[in-house]
Amino acid sequence: MVRQTFLSGLLIILSLMSCSVFAADISVYVNRDNISVNESFNLIFEAESTPDDEPDFSPLSVYFDILSQSQSSNMSIINGSFSRKKVWTLALLAKQPGNYAIPSIEFGNDKSPLLNIKVSKSTATQSTSDSNLFLEAEVDHQSTYVQTQILYTVKVFRSVEIQNASLTEPKLSAADAIIEKLGDDKRYQTSRNGVRFIVIERRYAIFPQQSGQLTIAPVEFNGQIVSQRRSFYDISPFNGTSKRIQSKAIEIDVKPVAAAFKNKHWLPSTEIKLVDEWPEQARFKVGEPVTRTLSLLAAGLTAAQLPELSKQDIAGIKQYPDQPTLNDQKNENGITGIRQEKIAYIPTQAGSLTLPEINIPWWNIKTGRLEYARIEAKKITVEAGSASQPSVALPPAAKAQASTKTVVDNDATSVWFYISLFLLAGWLISLFYLLPKRSRSVQQPVSKPVMPIKPSAKNIGRKFASACQQNQPELCKTLLLEWAASQWPDANINSLSELSLYVDDDLSQQIARLNQQLYAPTANEWRAADLLSAFQSNKGKPVKSNSDSQSVLKPISKIV
Repeated sequence: MVRQTFLSGLLIILSLMSCSVFAADISVYVNRDNISVNESFNLIFEAESTPDDEPDFSPLSVYFDILSQSQSSNMSIINGSFSRKKVWTLALLAKQPGNYAIPSIEFGNDKSPLLNIKVSKSTATQSTSDSNLFLEAEVDHQSTYVQTQILYTVKVFRSVEIQNASLTEPKLSAADAIIEKLGDDKRYQTSRNGVRFIVIERRYAIFPQQSGQLTIAPVEFNGQIVSQRRSFYDISPFNGTSKRIQSKAIEIDVKPVAAAFKNKHWLPSTEIKLVDEWPEQARFKVGEPVTRTLSLLAAGLTAAQLPELSKQDIAGIKQYPDQPTLNDQKNENGITGIRQEKIAYIPTQAGSLTLPEINIPWWNIKTGRLEYARIEAKKITVEAGSASQPSVALPPAAKAQASTKTVVDNDATSVWFYISLFLLAGWLISLFYLLPKRSRSVQQPVSKPVMPIKPSAKNIGRKFASACQQNQPELCKTLLLEWAASQWPDANINSLSELSLYVDDDLSQQIARLNQQLYAPTANEWRAADLLSAFQSNKGKPVKSNSDSQSVLKPISKIV
């Protein structure tokens, strides 16, 4: 009996020892031999029995990107023997080429063995049609002038099915540069070395704001090549091979303003046109307005870069300019900036008058020469005005100016009468107070004139917020100009387009949209809430000065 008890205890001890000594058998391997740096591969862990705990794969993230992770269990019965296998599958992407030792992964107290793998370099980062998926990037100019448009084109070529694809935005070495995406992506087909590819093309317009070397960093494509065949038993969410490919970095030499260009407004372009429009069968009569429309169109420039067009005084004609309309037209060839100005001319004398020539100097980047967008001088004949002149509608801004000046002209004949009357009254009042009076024992204090209090920026801001909430574009414009006068009293800001040069890009864009809402023939959708948000977060736009090392110009405001 004692012997039997001893043997039973010994068996129990041996059983416990076997449980603590024999750990789970874990193996590790990769799904293929040839591994390249920008191509994903599967790292697989298999356990013949249940490990001590869940695995910790964090050590792998030092040298690899873990794209996905899945877990499955396989059970089988062979010749009456039951077996269970647990499998962990990781999709990895190596960060750099080289020889790597996959570290031992801990499954609680259990551990996987080390595994040595080799990751080779890949030609996928080069633009070559030998691959079934590659990337190309190019610019239209390797050397150009400051503030000149650079067209940057990225193309993704593929001859295989892809999914979960993404393309990063281009990054520039110079912070002082503007980049605009041009339209939607284009899709088409092409053939390279007898292989048909589907191409996805994306274009950008880049405007460097300072001279020197500009580097466009590589853009990166990430996606999965869909496997042609997939096992019915494959329940992994990762389907196919992940690829990461890059374009080449591009260096651009940005030259300063051409020495031969002496004008104030630097306008580098391939083509600039100045268009003069008048009403059909326009007739000039004294006192009757005629509206002239001037339009400046510049290829490769934004509307914010274009100068004012109507600044010359004309003898015998009063001018009432309306607010300019600024618009940027985007297409695959870049941005065309359009500035349009309407001016109401009201002749004040009959006879022959001359409208002066209008010259806009610009720099032709194709020929490297100074050119002019020109409207020739125009002679007009002004007829005498009739006794009863018809009422003709003026643009809003011109109407306000004309009304003010008409009142002044009508009252000019009686102005001296009122001045004389005012002086006489003042002399009588002074005489009354200067005469000694016995009853006046106490001298009355002299009241000081009350000076008008200028509204503070804080008060203007509250009124502006209320105008935006009530969706009143005209009042928003008025309050913006009042705010500008309080912020920059010496700048003499009289229009929204002038104000856009002093604020940051976000507020400048919203001011352009407000301008279009007020003055464009067909107003675009305008959101007062966006204008208020940009106003409240405005950080201003400091004007930079020239330095010895590089030419720096005032930044261009982005106009949408």
